[in-house]
Amino acid sequence: MASLARSKTILDVYCHSGGFALAAARAGAKEVSGLDSSAPALALAEDGAAANAATGVCRFVKADAMEELERLASAKEAFDIVICDPPPFVKSRKDIEAGARAYRRLARLSARVTAPGGFLLLASCSHNIAMERFQIECAAGIARAGRRASLIRHVGAGPDHPVHPMLPETAYLKALVYAME
Repeated sequence: MASLARSKTILDVYCHSGGFALAAARAGAKEVSGLDSSAPALALAEDGAAANAATGVCRFVKADAMEELERLASAKEAFDIVICDPPPFVKSRKDIEAGARAYRRLARLSARVTAPGGFLLLASCSHNIAMERFQIECAAGIARAGRRASLIRHVGAGPDHPVHPMLPETAYLKALVYAME
């Protein structure tokens, strides 16, 4: 996502310690906003921004992600790139339906704040939701936002996070990148 960030506005939802936000700032983003509900994580993000000379570009906000997305959408705010990398919504098989609804809601809300012509990344670290189901829920959420999008990339873990061939649960990382119309 950093390769797309030059001169763009970025919203990093569930930013934790600011990994995506700081990468975007270092890649030349115009403005980066990070949201998280954890004050200690946001303190790490602020420290990271200071260490990377990005305090003028990055701002971090302590907020419930879904509530803040609702507020931003109501205020008609939009960002060129929206990145959503939440904690696991499906921690066990019994959570699949509730988690699927949460991913659908996250996709709907984040699509509403992604500018036309922008990019939306939706990620999951929930082993118990298959990529196919995750993709269906994200597409449904985007459609419910009244938006059209093209799925331009779907990925799993990188080489620094190998998947053990005998342990399918190690293939829990997944992300979808959409070009928003």
